[in-house]
Amino acid sequence: MKLNLIIILSFLFTIGAYKLSAQQRAKPLGYEIAAGVQTYYAPFLKAELKGMQPVVMAGVHQPLNVKNSIGLTLRLGYNRHMQQGDALFTQLLFNYTPLIAKKIELGIGAGAGYQFSFYPSKPLKWNGTEWVEGKASKAVIQVPALLSIGYRGIETAKGRFTPYVSYQLNALFNYTPDLTPLPSSFFLLGVKYSVKK
Repeated sequence: MKLNLIIILSFLFTIGAYKLSAQQRAKPLGYEIAAGVQTYYAPFLKAELKGMQPVVMAGVHQPLNVKNSIGLTLRLGYNRHMQQGDALFTQLLFNYTPLIAKKIELGIGAGAGYQFSFYPSKPLKWNGTEWVEGKASKAVIQVPALLSIGYRGIETAKGRFTPYVSYQLNALFNYTPDLTPLPSSFFLLGVKYSVKK
């Protein structure tokens, strides 16, 4: 059931993105890459920073207005974690990135995502009478929210680079029965590239 839902949503998003890009050829796609650290709790709820592990992601951005301040971003990412297991994820984010003082780009965003977490050891599950071997991976629903600040100051003949820093809080549903949603945080350094018209 979940796999069918993912396939249907991916198909609808692909068709919608194709139609949107066909209608808005004056607004070319942008691209981004980012790397940073990830934790499985919200730092503002617990002061010490421990258990941080690497995260990397890449994305494509479709502007929805002339100023490129509103848009949709599709991201693919990977995070490593020795205790909680590695994970592959995809996210669709709605972004608002106003420009301040002609160079500073502030950003807020929210969306939805899907994550496959792979256990670092063989999991066991209780079937009612005994412990049996469980699945080696788990599908998790993500609800991400992010804040970012960037500098739109590196121009080339064909496009613009915007280095940025961001903090992203993810609520992970269906990860564990004991804590739902499980909070996960990303601290990221990245760069966006926008093609000039």
